[in-house]
Amino acid sequence: MTKEEAKQQIQKLVEKYQRVVEAGKIKSYNEAQSRNEFIEPLFEFLGWDMRNLTTDNEVTTEENVSGGRVDLAFRFGNIPVFFLEAKAMKVDLDEWKWAEQAINYSWNKNVTWAVLTDFESIKIFNAEIPPKSVSQNLFIELNCRDFINRFDQLWLLSKESFEQKLLDKEAQKWGKLTQRKQVGEKLFEDLMSWRISLTNDFKKQNSLTDEELDEGVQRILDRLIFIRTAEDRKIEPNILIGILRSGKSDQYKQLVKVFRDFDDGFNSKLFAPHYCEEWKVSDKTIGEVIKGLYETKDGYRYDFSVISADVLGGIYEQYLSFVQVRKGEDKTRSKRKSQGIYYTPKYIVEFIVKETLGEILKKTKPKELAKIKVLDPACGSGSFLNAAYDKILDTLTKQNPQTSLFAKFDILKENIFGVDLDAQAVEIAQLNLLLKVLSQKTKLPTLQHNLRVGNSLIEKENENFKSFDFQSEFKEVIEQGGFDVIIGNPPYIKEDTNRLAFDGLHDSPYYQGKMDIWTLFACRAIDLLKDGGYFSFIAPSSWIGSAGASLFRSKILSSGEIVKFIDFNDFKVFKDASIQTMIFVFQKKKPRKSYKLRYAKITNKNTSSDDVAKLLASGLNHQIENSNIFDATIKPADIGNKLISFSNDIVAEILDKVANTGNFKLSKNDIGNGIDVLQDFITDKHLAKLKDETIKKGDGVLVLKNSVANEMKFNSKEIEYLKPYFTTSQINRYLSDQKNEYKIIYADKYFREHIGEFPNLKNHIDRFKKILTSAFAPYGLHRPREERFFKGQAIFLLRKTMYPAFTFVDFPCYVTRAFLVLKPEKINLKYLTALLNSKLIYFWLKHKGKKQGEQLQIDKEPMLEIPLFKAEESEQGKIALMVDKIMTKTAEFNKTSQNTDKWHLLKAEIEKLNREIDEVIYKLYGFTAEEIGIIEDGYGRK
Repeated sequence: MTKEEAKQQIQKLVEKYQRVVEAGKIKSYNEAQSRNEFIEPLFEFLGWDMRNLTTDNEVTTEENVSGGRVDLAFRFGNIPVFFLEAKAMKVDLDEWKWAEQAINYSWNKNVTWAVLTDFESIKIFNAEIPPKSVSQNLFIELNCRDFINRFDQLWLLSKESFEQKLLDKEAQKWGKLTQRKQVGEKLFEDLMSWRISLTNDFKKQNSLTDEELDEGVQRILDRLIFIRTAEDRKIEPNILIGILRSGKSDQYKQLVKVFRDFDDGFNSKLFAPHYCEEWKVSDKTIGEVIKGLYETKDGYRYDFSVISADVLGGIYEQYLSFVQVRKGEDKTRSKRKSQGIYYTPKYIVEFIVKETLGEILKKTKPKELAKIKVLDPACGSGSFLNAAYDKILDTLTKQNPQTSLFAKFDILKENIFGVDLDAQAVEIAQLNLLLKVLSQKTKLPTLQHNLRVGNSLIEKENENFKSFDFQSEFKEVIEQGGFDVIIGNPPYIKEDTNRLAFDGLHDSPYYQGKMDIWTLFACRAIDLLKDGGYFSFIAPSSWIGSAGASLFRSKILSSGEIVKFIDFNDFKVFKDASIQTMIFVFQKKKPRKSYKLRYAKITNKNTSSDDVAKLLASGLNHQIENSNIFDATIKPADIGNKLISFSNDIVAEILDKVANTGNFKLSKNDIGNGIDVLQDFITDKHLAKLKDETIKKGDGVLVLKNSVANEMKFNSKEIEYLKPYFTTSQINRYLSDQKNEYKIIYADKYFREHIGEFPNLKNHIDRFKKILTSAFAPYGLHRPREERFFKGQAIFLLRKTMYPAFTFVDFPCYVTRAFLVLKPEKINLKYLTALLNSKLIYFWLKHKGKKQGEQLQIDKEPMLEIPLFKAEESEQGKIALMVDKIMTKTAEFNKTSQNTDKWHLLKAEIEKLNREIDEVIYKLYGFTAEEIGIIEDGYGRK
């Protein structure tokens, strides 16, 4: 939908609102009605996929147990860009509490923009501006009567606007983008302040070593974070603030009593008796810490129920960097960074977890989930393990939406494992994982067995080092073949910069001079990995050519296959580190003599992290500006331990030429999915559930044979909802046979909400209620899709196919999700059909598109990336005539008996027309005879 079209639709929506006002019905509109009839349609016209028909989570309902949630999160490129709080029209939006709720939520979620609306008015707030009053945060306020005459301002909330960052630019122009510190940065500052004040006070009043102080103060702060989270999740009352309000002296003793109560209630070892409970400290210091845990000095309330694990992880990595400033220490570098340890951004963690654990989960049966073992051998505060927990829980929840709390406990106990040399890091990793399952007052699992202190690189027991023997410490895992997934961000340390870090490592079979310590972690990981398992690190990219990494190169190439590789080049993944980094995804298996991997490279150091995140979220399938992506060939025997090169070959040159010549791409609005029916015909499994002798295998549920439909009695309204339904027998490459066999009950939103108007269809569907699992069961298709794609002229294509199978259709045609449908308006559809069926576009899809085994999987994403060439209209017309001919021949061929003279003649004529079309397409793209030979040579090969 264009901006002008959106404006017209919103004008109609405003007119509808005015009719409601004139009818005096406004006060009767509750929040749900306001949202369903006005607010959601408004944002749909602004380009957002409100029902996630074409996306997974573009607009989602926000939920948390604190009760202070907002209604909707809007994402662009999987990154939240604003939160929306919807209210009923009768609500007074000027009440400060509504704005405060939206602003606080956005700030705690690290999102700049918060939107408050009841449709009558829209208020856009910048949650990053230091709060003095709500009016200070208010950037734009629009009454619905001004939506049209101030449409450019309303358009700032469109999806297109966020793609172009127009709201940020507009705010910057008016000086309304002044940012306060984000929640993570602010909480880190506060934690450091509290730590210093507690350390100084305890040191003053007690005789303690620096090590005792570090451990004790961290234990206290960890407990306080846990308690505040329990409070904000409504598991416990506001206990801590109650200590302050009691007016009693010796507040620390009261706090220790709370610790004892929590030890009894949760039993997580976090609250086990500790020597810090015997220390003395002033009420003033404890009081300031407790008060600060509720509200910042500039007036914003911390809500620990919505502060995400990655934010806490980032805080704690910085928190771990704090060391007592002792005589002779370098004050310019933190402890963790001097050890080559950097906190990993969320988008990196999610990519690594998705590409490793995500792949394992695809192949894992529900009953075997507990067998999956995930390890981070240098786990730090546990960011990778937190993400791994989320991924497994997501899979479990999809299989069983009613996942119990104890099932979540089982994930922590059965699936998650971590090791770190830093005991404080391990304690914080345990805390972060416990917070994941903190939802009610109950005994929590102890994680001391799963998250351990030790040196993953030193196996033999040595009193001088914290050795860690995986064979004995994780015996049950090793006996089962090893870990399924190993992930992480290990320390980066070169021996010439920190020789002490290599003490005890020189006996390793993988040690060599000039090495970086992270490659020792990588070699160790491969040894600990199960056959078929996945392993991925983010680490310095220099290993592909460094002399000090030759042993690792030999190890990784001989032990399996690199599946994906992204070179960040000069782009800084870590703000405070100048190192060039990369990510590899590796699978342990017998490597083939030659295989392909997906390769991507960021070519501009100024590329935004948002764009890099989008690239990673797509699995390296979405081209972004300033990136180079291709499939590289690896031949392990040819490389050995020499330099690994991911250079472009002639295939890449041809693909580049296609990309550079293309002058037209499809847009998202041009592409529609086929219908997701779920239950079309009766299967054996259905019969077992239905236990109805009148129902037979193959009977139509939501899809009916024409002969059956013709015998049934339907009223005129019902007949309108019986749509012609087509399969691959009628719709295929250059084939569009209007003579079909089926009708589909097009059970869209209107149908299911007005089912009383369709009595005969209702009676039919009611027979199958027990087996209907649609999201809109029983009277709705699972995903009916946009009906416009099934009407009028369009291009239909098979999504999964060995070779492109596009065809032009000019009649009503309803299909399953086995198809995609194209309806671009600015190009001749018959010409486009020929172009998409050409050998050249097949060549592109084979190398740049998605594949499932040897099949093409032509989903929306690869379709959007094809660099199409829009020829002059006269040229398009000529090719369209050729399409008419080939479609006529194909229709006749499809009806002709195989291996007859006529069949062979038609086949030859079709092949000749295909060649003629290919020749024209090659000419349009400017390919030479030599290049065409390479394309043609690869057409029929795997």
